[in-house]
Amino acid sequence: MSRAGAFEQLRRNLELTGLQQSTVAARQEDLRGALAGDLAVRDSFLTGSYVRQTLIGPLAKADVDVVVVLDTRTYAGRGARSVLEMVRRVLLRTYPSTPEISRSGQAVTVSFRNFAVDVVPAFKQWHWWHGDGYRICDSGSDGWIFTNPKKHAEISSKVNLFHKGAVVPCIKQLKAWNRTVNRPLRSFHIEVLAWQIFDTSWWWPSQMGCDWENVRYFFDKARESIPGRQPDPAGTGKDVGAYLTGQAISNAVSKVTTAYERCVRAEREADAGRLDAAHEAYRRVFGSYYPAT
Repeated sequence: MSRAGAFEQLRRNLELTGLQQSTVAARQEDLRGALAGDLAVRDSFLTGSYVRQTLIGPLAKADVDVVVVLDTRTYAGRGARSVLEMVRRVLLRTYPSTPEISRSGQAVTVSFRNFAVDVVPAFKQWHWWHGDGYRICDSGSDGWIFTNPKKHAEISSKVNLFHKGAVVPCIKQLKAWNRTVNRPLRSFHIEVLAWQIFDTSWWWPSQMGCDWENVRYFFDKARESIPGRQPDPAGTGKDVGAYLTGQAISNAVSKVTTAYERCVRAEREADAGRLDAAHEAYRRVFGSYYPAT
């Protein structure tokens, strides 16, 4: 198999199937309807990597995010943990046979047989500095976190459009690498790094190169970016990489550097006509997602 053929198969291996897509659509619609029937819901929408089209298979290892915007006057005064527990109880009544429905950080996670849905209760908020957005629950501090998931979707779409559709498949391949090496980076952190590295305000590249060039370029630049602060591009003031501290930073940089070196080695092998060696190097980067050749 040629290198181009292998990366095309890699792209296909990362896609959700039509059946998986329809399953997600049906489940999230039922869930949103159930919550709207029991609570004063002002809005609800899909968000996260599913909407940004960067969710990768298999679906059993993926989470689908749903934001449920509740009426502020009715519920916000109850406190973050109480709001999460209220949503959890509604979902328990709706899905009594579901294996697990639990509070998880800022969400209530509903673990269906073949995938999970993270339900994120939110309240619409306008911030004098950050503009439009939402308050979501922080169960750890029993407080609130300001976020703007719709802005994230806009940024993702803009960057991908600028680079003629090359950013989304690149991010999916990076997420495959991340899973293969035991997730040194959070999924959203990878996306923010990609938006930054493949910037729309810089000349390189107005049109990105081949898949293997794009991932190699990302790894090269990411090893420099990871130790620094990664501001939320939606302007919320949060550091997307704040979860990385101490040894976790060194571990992430080390794994990104190793991936970069393997990509460089693979390109050299391919240029020399040693395709078997090139495929082996890429397989060490992307694991079982990379096709057997």
